[in-house]
Parts: sequence; C-alpha cells; structure tokens
Amino acid sequence: MPEPGPGELLVRVRAAGVNRADLLALAGGYPVPHADPDGTFTAGMELAGEVVGAGPGTAGRGLGDRVLATAPAAFADYAVVDARRALPVPAGLAWTDAAALPVALETVHDALVTQAGFDGGAVLVLGGTTGVGQVAIRLAAALGAAPVLATTTSPAKAGSLRSAGAEPLVGTDGLATALREATGGAGVDVVLDLVGGDHLAAALGGIRIGGTAVQIGRLAGPAATLDLNTLSFRRLRLIGTTFSVRGADERAAVAGALTPVLDLVADGRVRATVDRVVPLAEAATAADLLRSGEVTGKVVLDLSDAAAAPL
Repeated sequence: MPEPGPGELLVRVRAAGVNRADLLALAGGYPVPHADPDGTFTAGMELAGEVVGAGPGTAGRGLGDRVLATAPAAFADYAVVDARRALPVPAGLAWTDAAALPVALETVHDALVTQAGFDGGAVLVLGGTTGVGQVAIRLAAALGAAPVLATTTSPAKAGSLRSAGAEPLVGTDGLATALREATGGAGVDVVLDLVGGDHLAAALGGIRIGGTAVQIGRLAGPAATLDLNTLSFRRLRLIGTTFSVRGADERAAVAGALTPVLDLVADGRVRATVDRVVPLAEAATAADLLRSGEVTGKVVLDLSDAAAAPL
C-alpha cells in the first residue's frame, strides 16, 4: 500500500488509461523515475478513482472525492497522486471515460493553448485516430477552431475523424495542397503533430505564413527531412514538447490550467474515444491491442471489480 506524502492523495483506482508511452517504458525506451533499483516498476500514467487518504498539506480534499489525474504507477489498486494534478470528475462521467482523459487533456491543451497560443483559426491534427488525437479534434473545435482537419493513414478510419468533428485527410500525398484548399489558400494556423516522421514535412507547406507546428509524438519515427526554405519563407514556428523531462511544479501548472476545460467535458463537447475496456487481469491484452495499430482512441483498464487490498 503506497503512503501519501506531503501534498499527495491516496486514490483507489477504478480505471486507468493505457498510453504508448507505457509501451515505450515497458520496452526500456522511456524514462521511469519511480523504477526500483533492479529496474522493475508499476506501469501506468493516468487514472480515475476515489480519494481514500491524504498527506499533509492537502486541505480541501475530501475522502470519497472522484478525481482524474496523471500519476505514475497507475496500473494498481491504489496510487499516490500529486494533489495539484488531481481534477474533479464531472458528474455522470463513467470511470473508464474519465481515465481516458488526463494525458490527452494535458497534452493537447498545453500544446494548443500554452505552446502555440491558439486564439482561433484552422487546426490540423496529424494522427487524429490516436487517443490524444481524438481529444485534440474535439478540444480544438470546442475552443473555436474552424476548420478542424485531421489525418489518418487508414481509409477505414476516416469515419472516426468525421465523427469526432474533423474533416478527414487520408495519407500525406498532396497534404500541403489539401490544407491550403481547405482554408481558402491561406493554410492552417496550428498543426498538432502526434505522428512525427515525414508527416510533419508533408504538412509544412500547408501552414499559413506565421503559423505554428507543435511536435508531440513520434509514432512514425523520430527523424524527418524538413524543407528549411518553406520553414523560413513562411516564417513558421516549430515547437517541440514532451512531459517526460518536466518537473513536478511544471506538471502541476499544466494540470491546473485545465480547470475551465472541465466545463467542456461536463457538457460533452470534449470527451475521449474509448475503443476497448479491458479487465486488469488481461492487461497484457490491452498492451497488445495498442501495439497492433488497430485501435481508434484509447484502451482502458477496468479496475472497478479488482480485489483491492483493505485500507
């Protein structure tokens, strides 16, 4: 049983989202600060559950509060959460839907609003069928983006982009031209790149003069060849972002900025797409599903019926 320290909450985990960063960590390609000296660790980085204990300095947090949060070691009956990163679960939201949100909300809001400074215009989501991508489409639309465009490499998944509220674009051939055509020749204002590889390179010429691209994920690989003439002549901003090297105070600030976004979750405008819910006992299956590339949105572990250790 973990013990909450100063400023921490003990949460009875009811559901936990599975992320590609979990797969990278399991493969040894992602930093795991809470690993034991022998290298073993409890996976997981986002959860939803009930507060069952609190450390010093957490005034105002009541036992039984329903919270969602990013937190290490989330694939467990109980997890310790930085109280500053625990957000209230909107009324009526199921545990599994709540657990699919924390990583995506933090990632997208930070990239679109804080990093890119979005204040309206057109947005492109590269990789719109991922868990983060589905939330990115809905959040951008809720914040006033028009049009919202999104890519997929699978024609069969184009419908999921449309259902989330985006105009689908399949593949990267002629992508820059398609972006300019969809925006009256100007190009999109912001690109959220969840894919990496050559996908960003294909979109570069479709960003408006003075526009911004935020590089977030690298499913298609960490290397790309960019046309620097396009970058320079269109006066583009290219921003790289990750949470793996941010400290506790930075992560808390990112979570704190989400308070107004919870209203968008509460009224249904922003939600996660949950492709599959898997019992904790079948966690290996959940990882395999995510590795398969066949998932649209999130895979979530259900811990609601797990036999938790008594307090």
